[in-house]
Amino acid sequence: MITSKVDEKKLRFWKELYEKKSKFLKPNRISGSDLNTYFQDKYPTQKYDNERFKEVVHLNSKEHFHENAGNINDIVAYTLNGDIYVGIDLKTGFFHIESEDVSKSIPIYDDLFITRGLSKEDIQNYVIVGQFLELKEL
Repeated sequence: MITSKVDEKKLRFWKELYEKKSKFLKPNRISGSDLNTYFQDKYPTQKYDNERFKEVVHLNSKEHFHENAGNINDIVAYTLNGDIYVGIDLKTGFFHIESEDVSKSIPIYDDLFITRGLSKEDIQNYVIVGQFLELKEL
């Protein structure tokens, strides 16, 4: 999860990872439904029936996935510990996390990012691949 300005050194690091290892990567992205199942199994979730939050998740999913995005009914939302909010698009696998304390959301974001895997399109993006590989190697 990028939480601060990315400098040239970090971009070079991600690009080097990409150049060394991207040829060995194959698309392994799981479905939004499978990501949701994983999330519910791993974390103590409570349903979060907030239409405004679901709309935010839906609009962000549409921005990233355009015509492949689901509709608002494909969005499921949860709260963890009452202060972390997670929305998942069951159709695309897009997820969105909010918390006033970003340090609480980073490990969840990173876990879902790694678990979701990479699509064919993701593998063409050295920033996404670099982040993915960096997290996998930690």
